[in-house]
Amino acid sequence: MEQVSAILLFDDGRGDLGPLSDLRASFEQRTGGRTLLEAAVALREHPVRVATAPRYAALVAERLGAECTAPVAAAICVNGRLHARMDAALRERFDALHVGSAIVSPDGSVVAARLAGAALQAFIASVVAGAPSLAPDVAVVPTDLPLWSRPWHLLEASRFGAIIAADIEAVAAAWEAHERGVVPARATQVGTEPCHIHATARLGVGVVLDTTNGAILVDRDAEVRHGSIVTGPAFIGAKTIVSDRSVLKARTALGPQCRAAGEIGSVIFQGCTNKAHDGHLGDALLGEWVNLGAGTLNSNLLNTYADVAMRLRPSGPLERTGRQFMGCIIGDHVKLAIGTRIMTGACVGTGVMWAAGAAVIGAVEPFAWVTDDGERRFRLDKFMEIATTVMARRGRSPLAAESATLAAVHAASPG
Repeated sequence: MEQVSAILLFDDGRGDLGPLSDLRASFEQRTGGRTLLEAAVALREHPVRVATAPRYAALVAERLGAECTAPVAAAICVNGRLHARMDAALRERFDALHVGSAIVSPDGSVVAARLAGAALQAFIASVVAGAPSLAPDVAVVPTDLPLWSRPWHLLEASRFGAIIAADIEAVAAAWEAHERGVVPARATQVGTEPCHIHATARLGVGVVLDTTNGAILVDRDAEVRHGSIVTGPAFIGAKTIVSDRSVLKARTALGPQCRAAGEIGSVIFQGCTNKAHDGHLGDALLGEWVNLGAGTLNSNLLNTYADVAMRLRPSGPLERTGRQFMGCIIGDHVKLAIGTRIMTGACVGTGVMWAAGAAVIGAVEPFAWVTDDGERRFRLDKFMEIATTVMARRGRSPLAAESATLAAVHAASPG
């Protein structure tokens, strides 16, 4: 069997997370405590390479460096929408594939393939062309491995909880002995599942960590302040701060450098996002550089208790989520004023500025500037000025490809 020289993560273009897909490929989406890309890199078994359609090529190359697309002779190709973590059992399953074979989902999506030579190069070329396809001589076997395709798939309780648990176990296992902290006497752990505290993390007085039904991880330089309650499974990313008297319910995954406060549960924060004040947020997905004003509230249950239907963009179809609990999707760089009410199943586009007393309902166009006087378009130059200021607070600045992509999303949105 030919030696594998890389893991190739590919974006097949079949996943749509609404505004969350504007600025990142499928393997860059946080689906638990980590992204699939972060999980693959952490394995350190093979170099990681990526392949995407032109839509993401410049973004990915700028974020990951030119080496991410360097040529490889043989690879295990893994779909970026894989809704599982590559644990020992899954790695064995992929390693057992014969060269020139693939496992394919019922809808025809390639989940994983072991390819080399011309077959690998042809597959990469098809991904780059936006139409992933296997050579005719590649042997295909069916699989039950799940792929996500819509935002609400990421919040499915059992799978979301399992992915958070796997990420907690993997991240904690990678810590050196001197990085392993303990729950201090001023905090309380309830339950027998693990509670992993990085040695540089800080827990305040009266913090309660409930691991009855799942593990908890507080990553490096993160802080959970006085009187907060965290229920596992929960992943609190590096340099994230959980404010005093906050309530983090089960299945909470907070990316790095976030601010979290109030009542939060069954959520994913991509990273660098602020919900720094009281207010409820449940069954929700948030991108980067989001700021929710004090008292912002999100409904995640209809008064009729019916399954939630939602649109990922105003011009898109109304889709059934199959979920009774579905809060909202909030794209990157969204800013919501104090006291904003977000209705069940709302989807807020990239770059929206909302400063109206009316509730956020349905799908909101990217770069909408909404006040009590009505809606107009957020000027791109003003938006970039604010984004630059916000990102500087985390020691970052917009990259060239990010700026170009934001300009393209702005140009494509209705005036």
